[in-house]
Amino acid sequence: MGVRITVVSPETFGLAACRELLLLAGRFEAPLLGLATGNTPKPLYEALAERVRLGEVSLARFQPPFAIDEYVVSDADHPCANRAFFAHYWSAIPATCPAQQFDPTAVDLPTEATNVGSAVEEAGGLDVVILGIGVNGHLAFNEPGTERAQRAMLTTLTAQTRASASACFGAATPTHGLTLGLAEILAARRVLLLANGAGKAEIVVRALQGPVGSDCPASFLQEHPDCSVVLDAAAAARLSP
Repeated sequence: MGVRITVVSPETFGLAACRELLLLAGRFEAPLLGLATGNTPKPLYEALAERVRLGEVSLARFQPPFAIDEYVVSDADHPCANRAFFAHYWSAIPATCPAQQFDPTAVDLPTEATNVGSAVEEAGGLDVVILGIGVNGHLAFNEPGTERAQRAMLTTLTAQTRASASACFGAATPTHGLTLGLAEILAARRVLLLANGAGKAEIVVRALQGPVGSDCPASFLQEHPDCSVVLDAAAAARLSP
């Protein structure tokens, strides 16, 4: 099936992403999700919460999902940490199972990363992983230069990633992150990649229509057997027909 691209208006982006997620997850008896954070998936989670509240869908058969990454912060309850994001956007969805997450305060951070990656593997792997894309092509915190076989790890964040995070963290922006590796992400049976806004147009075309390689980790999605991409018109503006 390869990569399938859907382009929608900014106003319908969240609902379109929600519909695609439910379509992908509907292929599994007890779906196991990998969850992204950030501004891009917010409309998806908000649309999903609304549909659940209206009784249009139920997540009762879903397994407890996995967060795909986390900032290394000294306070796990930091308002800019991914844990805070999930508390606001995922836990707000009625009857959802809490997300399984990295502990950014673990004494041994590389082992913490390995343990979460092992937990994903022991659960049978992700059925559907929700992904955003960084302006440098990162997936989760798999920064440029990450090889396809990389497993869950403690990683150093690039200047571009830190610049994006600084809007929330300010001067205290973390220098490191915990992340599922490309190995766990690309092993997901279905991928849902989301991007919106003109600021993502350049990296979207690089990832989806450029050379495949570790300098743009998102380009490896071109080789995934079942990858759905939902873009708004601005993010899709530079794609070739």
